[in-house]
Amino acid sequence: MVLFAVLLLAAFATLTGSVLSGAAAGADTAIHEWFLEIRDENLTTGAVAVTHAGGSAVMWVLALTACGWLLWRGRRADAALVAGVGAAAAVLVPVSKGLIGRARPPLEHRLVAVDSAAFPSGHSTGAVAVTGVLAVLCYLRLRHRLAARCTVTLAAVFVGLVGLSRVYLGVHWATDVLAGWSLGALLVLCGVLVHRRADRSAPPDEPDLAVPTGSVPRAEVAPAARTAS
Repeated sequence: MVLFAVLLLAAFATLTGSVLSGAAAGADTAIHEWFLEIRDENLTTGAVAVTHAGGSAVMWVLALTACGWLLWRGRRADAALVAGVGAAAAVLVPVSKGLIGRARPPLEHRLVAVDSAAFPSGHSTGAVAVTGVLAVLCYLRLRHRLAARCTVTLAAVFVGLVGLSRVYLGVHWATDVLAGWSLGALLVLCGVLVHRRADRSAPPDEPDLAVPTGSVPRAEVAPAARTAS
């Protein structure tokens, strides 16, 4: 798991370097133009719906709802994991956008309104961070393995569609989305690593050895019975 985290960090760093150096411009432009060519009304309607489903408002509601349910169930560590990953994504995305300051695709190509920098994609990062960490918890906690695998698969499909919708709608370059996926997955992995280490370091629950009130130990009952006879 640590190796995957290192690979994701390297992927994000590589994408950032390619954007800053301009090396990604050619591929990004070609992909952007291809998406412009395949646009039609039905695809646009679906892309808008998906991109709204993966927006920050929906992700915040999903994360807060999950945290509330986990706290109600007494799973404070799991709730802290969800909250920590979501909060990290909420902080790192605007900071990265401000530092890199990448321009979005041309205004006339955009099908939805946006007003922030492009890199990395906030929708892609948030979707991976929130749905990803919830999918991991489902995979770890659900006893029905088929249901757990289906949950992970659905989360992956949703994340992929959110990212593609951002490129289709003309508000992100492809490398913005790839960087968002990498950053979100990195946050999930780091959160799970911390979560597992905390579980291992937690002291085990001690068994309750107290004798219930009003009961007499078996060893004391037997002599008493023999004396009475």
